[in-house]
Amino acid sequence: MRNQVLLVFVLAMPAIGFSQSKVIEGKIVADSLDGSLINIVNTSLGRGTTSDKFGYFTISASVNDIILFSSIQYKKKEILIDSSVYKKGFLIVELQLNVNQLDEVILPSLSGNLALDIKSFPVNDKYALNAPMSRQGSLSHEEKLLYTATTGPGGTRFKWYGLLFGSVPLDPVINGISGRTKMLKKLNKNIREEKELETELDLRKSFLLEKCHLTEEQVYLFINYCFAQPGYLELLKDPDKLKLLEYYKKASTEFLGLLAKENIETKSDSNNLKNP
Repeated sequence: MRNQVLLVFVLAMPAIGFSQSKVIEGKIVADSLDGSLINIVNTSLGRGTTSDKFGYFTISASVNDIILFSSIQYKKKEILIDSSVYKKGFLIVELQLNVNQLDEVILPSLSGNLALDIKSFPVNDKYALNAPMSRQGSLSHEEKLLYTATTGPGGTRFKWYGLLFGSVPLDPVINGISGRTKMLKKLNKNIREEKELETELDLRKSFLLEKCHLTEEQVYLFINYCFAQPGYLELLKDPDKLKLLEYYKKASTEFLGLLAKENIETKSDSNNLKNP
């Protein structure tokens, strides 16, 4: 009985030894490897490492563990750690370059006339193709300042229920108390109105000069005058632009009347100063 137990123990010794993890050293061999770092993962143990810039690596492994080698520029490769590799404690891994085969590009017949050839090329609308991209333009410098002032880390904003859970971003609170947020909102509003003013001036300048009988010097003052009038911003957003043009005709008459009155008063004040 004792001899049988001893025999079983002796036979089990190699299996016990091989089931233990030990450090396996290795070298990766591949084209254009110089400076590339290869990801190395023991998928059986869930542990990983990377090679150095010369391709050398070390990783813990047991018999029958699977080691995965991966990188963007090389094909993935899995290696089983058998008893032979485990005994040697050294592994040489050859990786193959991952070549991406591009689809063949067929060009239409070209005439040599650039203007005609451009018209023959198909044009794809990125929005019609539902391409994953934002339709919103990039933020201006002033809009970025306002966004930063009203958000906390990760873009979090102040919410009243955040008080219940203790998650209140401090930056929006501090900027609100100090008046910085109010100042930035006013700045952004002024800039938006300035852009709207310049756009409207470019669109209606010829109409204001010809139909409203304004001079070059008066056009900019007139648009500013309109922006200060109640209901003007609503007219700008109204799709019926005839209403806006009719408004310009009426408002320009009032505007020219105010300018004439102001000129008369200015001349009268000047005469009074000359003849006290």
